[in-house]
Amino acid sequence: MINGQKIIDFHAHILPGADHGSSSIDDTLGQIALMNNAGVDTVVATPHFYPNRHTVEYFFEKVSSSVEKIGSIDIPRPRICLGAEVLYCDGIDNMQDLDRFCIRGTKVLILELPLDTWDDRLFDTVKTLLSEYTVVLAHIDRYILYQTEAIYSLLEMGARAQINAQSLFYRKERKHLSPLIEAGDICAIGSDLHKLENKSVRCFAAAPKKLGNAYSDIMQSADELLKDAVKI
Repeated sequence: MINGQKIIDFHAHILPGADHGSSSIDDTLGQIALMNNAGVDTVVATPHFYPNRHTVEYFFEKVSSSVEKIGSIDIPRPRICLGAEVLYCDGIDNMQDLDRFCIRGTKVLILELPLDTWDDRLFDTVKTLLSEYTVVLAHIDRYILYQTEAIYSLLEMGARAQINAQSLFYRKERKHLSPLIEAGDICAIGSDLHKLENKSVRCFAAAPKKLGNAYSDIMQSADELLKDAVKI
């Protein structure tokens, strides 16, 4: 904690074997050590789900196995909440069992947007999802330089925005993100940790210096999103 404020990493790939973020329990142990050193209180595990590659059953079989392995870890660790990073695809709003991809215990759905063209169907899909879920757009810093107006439109519709901490250290991205940060439109920060990328965790730990007073507001927003979340 910082001055009584919970430190929440809203986006990290730490489940062993669930995706390419951690290939083994040893990877996960190393990742947890990095987070402990950074003072992280809560982390949202966000394994990738690619609807065009994996079935729902296949994905959750891997996740269940990973959660069992996490349960065997007998070391101090942050509170871990289970979510998913769901890649947008056409028709995802009609997918069965979408509730299962929300952060467990909540209606918060983390949605990864595509790197290619954003068409009207994408906006219609997000609008439909917002009627049932709190949609958090993953790492909008990846798109902010070339989809600025589109990002603003999605936020005006009611979507929420998460940023990766490393973006705060890149001049162009930070310049474009600053108005959103100042307006209170960023609801969460993530390390987006894959493997043992110490840099991503170091940037996350340094985020308070980059964000100033906005850091506390963002952490409070993230904490509110996780108020009903169930830890694993």
